Amino acid sequence: MSDAVRDSTLLMGVHGVLTRHPWLAPPEGASEADVDLFGLAVSRAEVYGWSSTLLGAGMELGGSRWGHNDAGEDWTQDGRVREIGWLQVDVPSHLNRQRLPVLPVATVLGDALRQVGDIRVTGVHTVAPVHLAPDPAAAFLYAAGWYELAAPGAVRQITVTVSGRDAELAGRAGRIREEVLACTYGCMTVEPQTTAVDLPGLALPLTGEVQTEGMHRALAFCCRVPVWSLDAAAWTTEVFVEALRVTGTAEPVLITVSG
Repeated sequence: MSDAVRDSTLLMGVHGVLTRHPWLAPPEGASEADVDLFGLAVSRAEVYGWSSTLLGAGMELGGSRWGHNDAGEDWTQDGRVREIGWLQVDVPSHLNRQRLPVLPVATVLGDALRQVGDIRVTGVHTVAPVHLAPDPAAAFLYAAGWYELAAPGAVRQITVTVSGRDAELAGRAGRIREEVLACTYGCMTVEPQTTAVDLPGLALPLTGEVQTEGMHRALAFCCRVPVWSLDAAAWTTEVFVEALRVTGTAEPVLITVSG
């Protein structure tokens, strides 16, 4: 088994524009932010009970979903799309049938960023250890019911891409599309696109160069989702993780969702 397959890293980057709250602006003459995303993410995850920064027995708590590795941010105040926050975590190899913590990580990132300023999310990229993803059972049925309540006028067209090291990934596009449609219960449309699509909602280069080394973009889809939000981007990511798992992907991939 290769090192790539054994890698348990889940890394998510949120892209968009953050306008800092005026009361949290850096002191006059200071170039560094007076708050950082890593500390905010650790604090928020601890409140939810999703992780533990304690050593020894503390890391074995039943509710722990990940171990923190790193985090960072680009809060440049120029109105341009930036990677406004990213979080890298280590996913336990035995999740006790818990799904990969895609939505929890997105929730922690969203909470932390909104504590610093107002955000407009334009894209999300995720390095996902698909080989650690268990069968989600009926979870996606509940998720579809949630998004069915969105206002009709909130429908948004987005672009999803999948990159990986699997040379056969591109050949499974049709099956992956069918699985995504099955997971979303009519709440999402999915159409294959050329892999040369433009992704203006992402700020390049994406964080995670080490984890994505050797990956190539194999798939791109044009999707219509009931609403656009960080939460909806996490849901989209998770259904593509499941579609990849079911159709035979057994190593990490890079999934981008751009609105």
